[in-house]
Amino acid sequence: SLKAWSLNMEHDIPDYRKFFGSYHNSASGATQPIDEHMLKLLVRKKYKMQFPASAKSRGGQIVQEIVDRYFGLNEYSPIRGVQKRESFDDALRHGMQEYMTYQHRDWDGGLDAETFQACKEVIAETAKNAIEGLKEFYGDTEFEGEYQRFHKDPDIDVPTMLFQDYSGMRNGTSWQIDLKCSFPVRNPAKKDGTRTWRTPKPKTEPTSQQVWQQSVYVKATGDKAGLLFVTAEGYSICTEETCDYLKPERLDAAYHNVKHRWLTIQNLLKAANNDWNRLFSLVPPDMTRIVSWHGPEITKIAKEAWNYE
Repeated sequence: SLKAWSLNMEHDIPDYRKFFGSYHNSASGATQPIDEHMLKLLVRKKYKMQFPASAKSRGGQIVQEIVDRYFGLNEYSPIRGVQKRESFDDALRHGMQEYMTYQHRDWDGGLDAETFQACKEVIAETAKNAIEGLKEFYGDTEFEGEYQRFHKDPDIDVPTMLFQDYSGMRNGTSWQIDLKCSFPVRNPAKKDGTRTWRTPKPKTEPTSQQVWQQSVYVKATGDKAGLLFVTAEGYSICTEETCDYLKPERLDAAYHNVKHRWLTIQNLLKAANNDWNRLFSLVPPDMTRIVSWHGPEITKIAKEAWNYE
């Protein structure tokens, strides 16, 4: 709630931000294209809707839920701390029950439905590998799960909300690590029209968006940065010790880019002067991306917002 944010931050949300429903920034919000960010505000504020999920994004959430249940971190809060740990089989059963309720996209020619079936087959192995990766990273030390935190940058007029996946001590230093799952990839169709899927090897280097996200976590909490890349094939751990992109100077540079994006959003929202039409006149859309990412319902809203034929 807004009251909770204000209490948390001792920070007043400016009226122009309230108008657009922009009560906080997020690390992921800074990595979105700006037209995407503005469209998300509109969809949430005026239509009370969310962007559609995908079988892969939902699969990643389910893997994390299984891992959390295994380590006693499900619905974690710093006050409650670590709860009763579940056996892997119990955690997996809970997670799979949850995954089976996923409603696949119905506007992509069946791709998401196919992807869902492929992901379903590998969730157990992916979660096992994530658990092994965390055991290697933190050793026998107890670590924290995900909970809502805030960061305040003096040049940005709303707080930034963040959720670090896992945080704890490692060799006497405070580290956080973010779980990044990759799922099977579709092979090209064979001559008879059938196709197979292949399980990728875990990545060893972050994307620029992942580096941006890490830069916010580091700035907000002071923890060192880590990424745990997981597939059904295995896992790889990426830190400043193994990857130049996560070295402090690179993360400082990345945070500068994040902040620039936040400032751009702030300036556009101010300039729009409490007028949705004006806001969308200031930001050109990438309609091809919107159509392929979000489907017809969101596309219809976007076309109206941008007065797009």
